[in-house]
Amino acid sequence: MSRKARRWRSFLTLPLRMRGGRKESLMANVVNAAPPEVTVPDSWKPAKPFDAFDTVGQFIPHAVTDDRLLVRYFQDETGALKTWAWFGPGAEGAPGRVHGGSVSAMLDEVLGAAVWMTGMPVVTVTLKIRYRHPLPVGTICDIETTIERMTAKRAVVTGVLTARGGKAIAEAEALYFRLPDSELPPGLDAILARRRAQ
Repeated sequence: MSRKARRWRSFLTLPLRMRGGRKESLMANVVNAAPPEVTVPDSWKPAKPFDAFDTVGQFIPHAVTDDRLLVRYFQDETGALKTWAWFGPGAEGAPGRVHGGSVSAMLDEVLGAAVWMTGMPVVTVTLKIRYRHPLPVGTICDIETTIERMTAKRAVVTGVLTARGGKAIAEAEALYFRLPDSELPPGLDAILARRRAQ
């Protein structure tokens, strides 16, 4: 086996070690599998971008269900959407780092939530992400979103995922198209109209 092949093989086996006859992740002793308590400013109030719609699910859980991802939505005193996110050991890609797909999924969900909060049901058309720094597993992040442009049929949203402490991890821009009324579940249009009136 060549030296290069041995190095590659060593890299592939790095995340696991043997203990008592079973394989164990090296991250198991480093990262707590449960997310910490949410700490946000007192002026932020809990928000539920998708819960008002009985027929709309949420890909990323907002309750602790596993060791991968967790998101919590809030509105600040101005009504702006603020998001708290946690990336657990189940979101690991490279050893000790969060998988880029987990970051992408989180940003897609949160940017879309910003539009749903306005009462406009949308689907993702494009999502552009710029990864600035690797994210350590177990990190708590804040996600800031801005609706840059919005018409009756589309919305452009930007967002920044920042680790607590201020380090920007990733930036995103997404284009969302409005779902046609004919494709909405019965009753959803009335719920959306009430949300738009708020």
